[in-house]
Amino acid sequence: MEDKTMLKGTWAAGFTVASIWFATHVGGGFATGNQIIQYFVTYGWTAVLFSATAMALLAYTIYVIMKFCRMRDITNYKDAYRELWAPYSWMEYTFEVFYFIIILAAVASAIAGAATLLNVNLGLNYVLSCVIVSLILIVLSIFGVKLIITASTVLSILILITTAIIIVAGLAMNPGGFDPAVMKPNNTGMAIWRGIIIYAGFQCVSIPGMIAGGTTLTGKGVKKASILGGIMNGGALALSALMLLGWYPQILDAKMAHLPNQFVVNNLGIKILAISYSVLLFCAFVSTCVTLIYTLVNRFDDKFFPNTIKEVKVRRTIIAVIIISVCMSLSFVGLSNIIKYGYGYDGYIAVFFIMIPTIIIGNIKNKKYGKEHPESLLK
Repeated sequence: MEDKTMLKGTWAAGFTVASIWFATHVGGGFATGNQIIQYFVTYGWTAVLFSATAMALLAYTIYVIMKFCRMRDITNYKDAYRELWAPYSWMEYTFEVFYFIIILAAVASAIAGAATLLNVNLGLNYVLSCVIVSLILIVLSIFGVKLIITASTVLSILILITTAIIIVAGLAMNPGGFDPAVMKPNNTGMAIWRGIIIYAGFQCVSIPGMIAGGTTLTGKGVKKASILGGIMNGGALALSALMLLGWYPQILDAKMAHLPNQFVVNNLGIKILAISYSVLLFCAFVSTCVTLIYTLVNRFDDKFFPNTIKEVKVRRTIIAVIIISVCMSLSFVGLSNIIKYGYGYDGYIAVFFIMIPTIIIGNIKNKKYGKEHPESLLK
């Protein structure tokens, strides 16, 4: 038993849980480079510093709530935020609102991203591409959920490897050094607000997975998972920002700010890498959509006219079609607008109702609970 407890506090155990956060963060928005352009690169060289700082802030937020859960043997985010907000437990629903919006925005951005890939690579009309992607999702949501969920981990690993190769190659084959006009800091106040605070805010979407994963860790393991998660995510984000800073003038000239990594890979002269990236990214977008739609269908299945529509498969199909239709409508505004406004405004909810309360109330309650229950500090 003692050896098992030691294992849960090791760096290896912490790395396993930190990988949950990394997998959540390094999705389509990161892999396209769109998020990094909008929230960091556009403000100059501070992109490298502020991207790492945003992940450090999120790492601390995650550490506080994971410690909160570890001390009380809480295993899910609903119970965690109900306890955090007590005696005003109804405030827990603010996390539900944030989570619902971010999932809808994630599905809409994935549809938009996949459609943009079809538009850029095959020359298809963007709206038509959105419709085609949505039809594919409807079919997969009905007949291929298990296959997609099984393949999603492999796809995530492959797109991560491909993106890492693009970042390294992009840094090595920088077309003209770092343009002083691009590197010069601008609108630093907004860069701090959007790049550090709001970005960290909407990335609180990683909290549920980290709380669930944290049940396998001791208090020391929780701290190590938070540190490693901050380093892994902050490092990947900072390196990607640095690479895109070197290509930013060319990206703007080509009007490819919506798919900057696609522009970079197309100009590296490695054809197999460009083809692999486009195919894998499209599959990753589709996989993300199906997985998140499945999550929402599970959430609403027993609430959607269960007495009227008794056939479970019919009921779940109708819910999936409604969700896909709503997200398809949102996708018409474009990938960049969804990331800028959908993620951005949801970040406001996260900052004021998740991040700040977690850091302030969480620390106060952890300190008080530790004094009242000293045995909880040994878990």
